[in-house]
Amino acid sequence: MPLAVCAAVITATAPRIPANDLPAWLARTRPAILHAAIATTGIYLMRAALTITPPVDLTGMPGLVGSAGAALLGVATALTASRSRTIRTVTAPGLGIGYAIVFTNDTNGALIVGYLVALTSWTVWLAGHTLRLAFPTAGQALRRLMDGRTS
Repeated sequence: MPLAVCAAVITATAPRIPANDLPAWLARTRPAILHAAIATTGIYLMRAALTITPPVDLTGMPGLVGSAGAALLGVATALTASRSRTIRTVTAPGLGIGYAIVFTNDTNGALIVGYLVALTSWTVWLAGHTLRLAFPTAGQALRRLMDGRTS
């Protein structure tokens, strides 16, 4: 539900972003597409390993395929959770290895929820950033209102 609300807010307010701020805003939205594709591939491989469907039934190695999918999901979680290149460089291998090690039928859902939490926090951040760009004077008006000043 939070993802849908944030997507609706972004969709409704993005057309109000000034043209000079639009290239930087678009650059901030691009990484999520790649991260979501990595996560989707990881989730697919994890599910295939648990249900013994293609490509696992062709390889005969469900543990390896599932761990590889979990590693991809861990990398996607690290990439989505941070905007800093340094933090991404440090956390992506760690989360990838950690997710691969703990992947089982019982932890499958928790690993997916971890990614969804990172994705939700990124979407909330993007919705706030979009609102700040679309309505630059709203913050000042709210501060004046909270302080009790009318002018």
